[in-house]
Amino acid sequence: MKILHIVQFLGVGGLERVLYLLMREQMKAGHHVEMVVYDYEQAWVESFRSAGIKINTDYKKQEGYDYKLLNFLGKLVTPFDVVHTHDLNPSMYTAPLKLIAKLKGKTFPKLIHTTHGMDHLHVRPITKVYEKLCSSMLDGLIAVSPAICSYYRQELLVPFEKVYHIDNGTFVPETHSEEKAFFKKKLVEKFGIDEKLKTWVAVARIVPLKNQLLLIEAAKRRKDINLLIVGPEGDKTYGNKLLESKPLNVYFTGSQSNIDEILIGSDFFVSASLHEGIPISVLEAGAQSMPCLLSDIAGHLALQTKTPKRVAAYFQSNNLEDLLTKMRKLESDSDFAEKLAKNLNHCVRQNYSSEAMCKKYLAAYIGQR
Repeated sequence: MKILHIVQFLGVGGLERVLYLLMREQMKAGHHVEMVVYDYEQAWVESFRSAGIKINTDYKKQEGYDYKLLNFLGKLVTPFDVVHTHDLNPSMYTAPLKLIAKLKGKTFPKLIHTTHGMDHLHVRPITKVYEKLCSSMLDGLIAVSPAICSYYRQELLVPFEKVYHIDNGTFVPETHSEEKAFFKKKLVEKFGIDEKLKTWVAVARIVPLKNQLLLIEAAKRRKDINLLIVGPEGDKTYGNKLLESKPLNVYFTGSQSNIDEILIGSDFFVSASLHEGIPISVLEAGAQSMPCLLSDIAGHLALQTKTPKRVAAYFQSNNLEDLLTKMRKLESDSDFAEKLAKNLNHCVRQNYSSEAMCKKYLAAYIGQR
């Protein structure tokens, strides 16, 4: 099967890490896989290329709706069996291309789309109209959470059989690293954290929906911890607000490609997100056997549906006092924290591996469930 993935950006975030694993697994399964990325943020392009993935970066998108980009993509897609777009912007070009081909009586590759999140609907409500128009041309729509599935089926009325729920997956090492002291020292050297303090880490794009502001408020009350906030800036106004309010024990790292090393060198993982599918950052923390403290939103709680064993500590969403209480509980009860980490690692290994994710995507391409 010849598969073309199309993305607007290729920075260092959850989407990019999922794509990297998915494409590697598709190549391992014997498929011909390529990618197009057409906007300025391309921090991870070389990482993809070093894994043997062919990436076309020949065109840079212009402001507004770029008709030249429409022509550029139109020439690229025809040799492929599957064209797979990720998040809304690429779909706004491939859906018209498929419509044009249909009106001309020409064949077009199977058009698959994955919605990795719903941030855009909160930031720009007009995108709901674009989603509706684009989804009418899709052969398959993949949602990474039940909430996204429901949105397309119930609000946009996409036919039930076209919508697939496929959870994100991650690479799960056979054993987690025992070199915590080594990687903790690297964090000290690179970011200047206090080596004597416990280190909490949050990995997410810097946007209001991820609620890093709550974590900063917690760190103001907890001078006895380090807080690493890892991820690219997705909202400049919000990013500036965080920088203005951060205490000295909070460290912004920006985009990082060595997420596993940062996780291993830290002591606890925390996510205060207000809405998620099952976030890849939590799965990566689980793959490294980290104790996790998560807001009690549906995407985080979904992990608990896979096993009767408790896999994480949860706090009331956007509740600072409960967050602080649960942080102290994890720090003070090492047996409890270790048990959570072990259970989450087993859950991720059994249900959220990149191999399992790839098999589900390939089945969706041919309409199987």
